Amino acid sequence: MSDPSIPYRSVAAAAATPRRRLLLAGLFILLSIGAINVVARALNMESSRNQLHAWALDPGHGWADSWDPMLAALNWLEGPQQGTLYQAIFFQQHIKFQYPPTSLLPLALMRAAGVPLTPDLLNVIGWVWIVVTALAMAAFAVTLAERGGIAGKGDMLIRAAVGGMAIVATLTFYPIMLAYTIGQVQTWINAIFILACLAWVQERRGTAGVLIGAICLLKPQFGLFLIWGVLRRHWRFLFGWAAVVVPGAAISIVLFGLANNLDYISVLQFLSSHGENYFHNQSVNGLLNRLLFLGDSLAVPPVFPPFNTLVYYGTLVTSLVLVLAALFQRGREEDGGGLLDFMTAALTFTIASPIAWEYHYGIVPPILAALLFALLLQPREARPTLWVALAVGYVFTANFFPITNKLAETYLNVLQSYLFYAGLLTLWLLYRIRTPQSLDRGLFLRAP
Repeated sequence: MSDPSIPYRSVAAAAATPRRRLLLAGLFILLSIGAINVVARALNMESSRNQLHAWALDPGHGWADSWDPMLAALNWLEGPQQGTLYQAIFFQQHIKFQYPPTSLLPLALMRAAGVPLTPDLLNVIGWVWIVVTALAMAAFAVTLAERGGIAGKGDMLIRAAVGGMAIVATLTFYPIMLAYTIGQVQTWINAIFILACLAWVQERRGTAGVLIGAICLLKPQFGLFLIWGVLRRHWRFLFGWAAVVVPGAAISIVLFGLANNLDYISVLQFLSSHGENYFHNQSVNGLLNRLLFLGDSLAVPPVFPPFNTLVYYGTLVTSLVLVLAALFQRGREEDGGGLLDFMTAALTFTIASPIAWEYHYGIVPPILAALLFALLLQPREARPTLWVALAVGYVFTANFFPITNKLAETYLNVLQSYLFYAGLLTLWLLYRIRTPQSLDRGLFLRAP
């Protein structure tokens, strides 16, 4: 935020350099998107272009990666029950319903309202969530530009350019568009998380808590935000979180039964013990499983790898280290509980999970945007390594490189985990930029 006592011309001059850097960043995004898609087309390989075409030209149609298991679970709960939900669906029928029972509440509500639930209808809803995601990203980027003094209220051209760049980057971001293409409830989660980031940067902590609480009903890993919020004494955030999670859990117990809700623990235990070696699993667990079970990374689930002690404890130890760092490493005092701290927690809880599918990294765009503006707003030239790291993190998070799958049967299959490495690089940037050595101005990073 600029000082009103400084003449407008001085403010405009001060903003000129960040604006030039922003223009270069926009050109880099466009050129990288174009170059990667041209090469992918020449090699007849899938790219973000395929996902964008599927969304733009055939809305509402796609796979049912989430919808089939969720509808199967809901149908089982509404029918004559024998045993418990996950023992019947997950362990006996081998249907990969890996979400908590609370995830079924929106579908149960729609069905109670007489809405005929089909995968096509749910994909239409997913299509709308993509629109919300793109618009929320535009609003988030413009807000950051305003808070950093790069775009004033009257700078309509700058605001339009920032918003347009955010929309283009979002609609070509592979994890986001993949979630829609395969029919994933992650389309909801990605959009809700970006809205939570927007609420956070606008200092609406209670709203952010409500939105993160909504994600927790779908994605239990984000339940760690409860501990994070307590440690940072964000009481408004916690109140909003509890206002969604507590009644959501209570309604789930009333509708689906306590036994069916508790049975979810058995699925969590199984998944943490086995994980996935499928190349889409971009986590420590996926990396270790692929190294130990060469060639199996292209086998389509529901085949789970056998239990392996090295994989289990390797996953457990690295997850603990990552989570403890996110909870207790607060960085600079003025950023303790600020925007980048909030984002550090979200990215950590995703990466530290035994199973982190590619589309789970759909939460990364607002994180990359915040890092971009943090670098733009530095009072002195940022170290080139930080800019290079941001560029590399973006390229390898936003795009799909299927050529690495040709290495599946060799130990070079570690290259299949490029998205995981990019996530770690982005996490490093979050910690690095929060240090006094690299950032002297808090601006939008400060806690109120």
